Amino acid sequence: MAIQVEFKVSGKKVPWDASYETLLDLAEANGIEIETECEAGICGTCKVKLLSGKVEMEVEDGLDDDEKEQNFILPCVSVPLTDVVLDL
Repeated sequence: MAIQVEFKVSGKKVPWDASYETLLDLAEANGIEIETECEAGICGTCKVKLLSGKVEMEVEDGLDDDEKEQNFILPCVSVPLTDVVLDL
C-alpha cells in the first residue's frame, strides 16, 4: 500500500513516490510552498510540525531539542516511513 502524505492546512493528500528525494520536493511539486534556505537540514528555515506518522531525517542539526520533542521535522531532508500528516 502506498504511503500517503497529507498537507493539513492546504487540504491536499498525495501519494509518496520514490521519484521525490524529500518531502520538500513532494510539497513543491504539488504547489505547497515551504520557505527554505540551505536545503541540507542545517538552518531550520523549513521546519514544520509533523502531526502524525513517522519520517526519517538525514540530518537534524536545524532543530533544537524542544522542537524535536514537539514533533517538528525538516522536510528538506525528510522522507516518510508511514502515512504522515504535516501542518502545511
